[in-house]
Amino acid sequence: MAYSVSAIDSQKQKNVLIIHSYNEGIQWTSEQNAGIIDTLGKSNENCAIYVEYMDWKNYPSQDNLNSLYDYFQYKYAGKKLDLIITTDDAALNFALENRRYIFSGAPIVFSGVNQDKVQELENRYMNFTGVVEEINPVETIDIALKINPQIKKVYLVYDNTESGLSTGKLITEKISQMDLGLEVAPLNNLEFGNLLTMVSRLENTDMLFFATYYSDATGSIIDFNRAAREISRHSTVPMYHQYDFGLNNGAFGGNMLSGRLYGNYAAELALRILKGEKANDIPVAYTEASRKEFDYFQVKRFNIPLNKLPEDAQLINKPFSFFETYKLLVCGVISAFFVLIFFLMVLLMYIRKIRRIRRELHISNEELTQTYEELVATDNELKDQLREISEIQHNLSVSEEKYTYLALHDVLTGLPNRRSLFEDANRILRNSSGKKAALLFIDMDNFKYINDTMGHEFGDLLIKGASERLSLDLFDNSTLYRLGGDEFIIFAEETGLEGAEQLTADILYSFREKFFINSIGLHISFSIGIAIYPDHGNTIEDLIKSADIAMYKAKESGKNRYILYDASMNKDFTERMVLEKHLHTAMDNNEFELFYQPQLDLGTNKVTGLEALLRWNNPELGYVSPVKFIKVAEDTHLIIQLGEWVLIQACDFLSHLHKQGMTHMTMSVNISPLQIFQADFNNKILKILEYFEIDPRALELEITETLLIESFDIVYEKLKQLREKGIGIALDDFGKGYSSLSYLKQLPITTLKIDKCFIDNVSIGMENKTITRHIIKMGRSMGMSVIAEGVEHTEQLEYLKKYECDKMQGYLFSRPLPKGEVEKLLSGLMTSGDK
Repeated sequence: MAYSVSAIDSQKQKNVLIIHSYNEGIQWTSEQNAGIIDTLGKSNENCAIYVEYMDWKNYPSQDNLNSLYDYFQYKYAGKKLDLIITTDDAALNFALENRRYIFSGAPIVFSGVNQDKVQELENRYMNFTGVVEEINPVETIDIALKINPQIKKVYLVYDNTESGLSTGKLITEKISQMDLGLEVAPLNNLEFGNLLTMVSRLENTDMLFFATYYSDATGSIIDFNRAAREISRHSTVPMYHQYDFGLNNGAFGGNMLSGRLYGNYAAELALRILKGEKANDIPVAYTEASRKEFDYFQVKRFNIPLNKLPEDAQLINKPFSFFETYKLLVCGVISAFFVLIFFLMVLLMYIRKIRRIRRELHISNEELTQTYEELVATDNELKDQLREISEIQHNLSVSEEKYTYLALHDVLTGLPNRRSLFEDANRILRNSSGKKAALLFIDMDNFKYINDTMGHEFGDLLIKGASERLSLDLFDNSTLYRLGGDEFIIFAEETGLEGAEQLTADILYSFREKFFINSIGLHISFSIGIAIYPDHGNTIEDLIKSADIAMYKAKESGKNRYILYDASMNKDFTERMVLEKHLHTAMDNNEFELFYQPQLDLGTNKVTGLEALLRWNNPELGYVSPVKFIKVAEDTHLIIQLGEWVLIQACDFLSHLHKQGMTHMTMSVNISPLQIFQADFNNKILKILEYFEIDPRALELEITETLLIESFDIVYEKLKQLREKGIGIALDDFGKGYSSLSYLKQLPITTLKIDKCFIDNVSIGMENKTITRHIIKMGRSMGMSVIAEGVEHTEQLEYLKKYECDKMQGYLFSRPLPKGEVEKLLSGLMTSGDK
């Protein structure tokens, strides 16, 4: 990932590499990255910023380091780097150890590394500086004791990862050094369900401190913020938090570390180096990077008086108060009113005095006239002041209405937001009197692909356009809400299953029409989950959860459809989570293997190519079908790394066959849409071919009809460029579910693969009842090579030969085989004369 920060075009561009220890989804890492990018972006330095993630939380292994070394060497060894910024321990260690070889020996600025680690590295390395992460719970403990002096025991939440154990140890030591007699009870040895049970039984003498949590004692991965929210929801005491992003995720508050501040401070040091200072001349910073913040909802939940909080603490989520917000203005208006009353009283006294003087002294007419004019002027002035006060009151009323609107509506689309949904739904369900209601959970298919490929501005325009089209399909008693990102909710009152299905069908039909954003046309679709009240939940939270699971099932079933929630889906959801957990470690454990299925040329009766097929054998799950795990790999984006591994392994084997004399052999590799959507996909393909010294004409990439239908405009240019280099493009599973005839003439397709469903029933005796022969004729007439898949019977082979199909693959000739057996098969054919 790269950014460009250029304020002065004439200034020489400097290359800055940011290496994060963890993945982009960890909020601590995301906050640090945002702080760094923000500070560098506001400077006058002309920087090209490259961002990389080591994902050390999920892959704390030497194999990961070796892979990262190869990857970074390939990407940065030839690039002059002026500075490296690292976050947390793993990235700093990696950068220090390898910068001489692959990072141009660039100076290093670190962020978020503890003091002990820094002192250890200062004795071994030079040319680096940074900002130390001081994990110090002392002030938070002091705050907690002032709020509740009865605390005797501190329950400490952390996990068993490397950083989790280190953090837990540091916090325990700091509390012990306070010498307050507090007992520390670590909770890292509990399964998550048992942990929730434990915190639900805490007493008034207990304190709950949340440090870090990414997995429980069984190794089950749990989202950090979800864990915080669940623990807080079950806890009987306030949950103090180590990091400020815990706010709005169940945290009560405390003196919390801020990843964004650490990123800001680290970037300030980096700018000093970019301006000419030496890293060794800049002392390591021990800057305070914490904030005293508390969640108003949590404060009220535990009935804690506001005066017990620190005077310098910030309070978030506090409901809007007109008086407190405009206290000075209100006091000013009141003061002005009393001054006006006083002035009126003085004026009345003055008038009476004038009248008395008039009666007593019989002043002249000239003096009376002058006095009258003064009174008129005073009256006009009072009227002007009253008019100004009226205008101020009107403006205050308008501002209050505006802030109320913003609190209940989404800024981008103008739709009601999550808060509005909960308020509306709770009111409706309370007054439902047993009537049905339907909740539709709507999620845009492939939005992340589009957002990553076309940019966030394009994505925002697409979200806005989609929301406008969704609004056109609503029933009179239904309301559309934007939940966030590409997720929408439709809540329909007095609507049962039949009405919900009709509404859903209308939505799916309306999105068959193409979208045009900035003159770019594309098709989008939605996966929709339906939950019915009260069948699938009695609260809005339960309905959202049920509809979310059903929506996820719709995506799993092929997208662009809707599914009604069923209790059995919970089991499927759990099974998928188990599959996803094992998939994350499968590559590190060498559980994947490539099998190869020969492709027989029907004209020469020779094997001219192989198709690479991925297989997974897990010690616990056994052999897992690609139909199951490929979808999970795409959803988790592991398919990008896995697809690259398949390409490398397949090209390595192909290179080996060529060196054995089989120079005519080609290799077909299936490509995921996620891979094609990567900006550097074409370059990776060409680099791999160059590394293994393979002629591009020996490689064929297989794509699906679904990819063409959904993303034609995006993939067209990339496939065209690859074809111009000589790489073959095969259209896999032709005719299965779609009709792609309109795309065949536009895209550089070299091979048409007929889906097995067209082959199963063909034979010479049934030739007039099948369309397979027409598909073969069409493909050949367009200059394409036609391959039949799934050939299992002699009758099918005779049919294909009669109608001049170019190639076949299937069990009739050979099943997919591991590379050792394939090599034996090909060697045997060469010995018998098939060369």
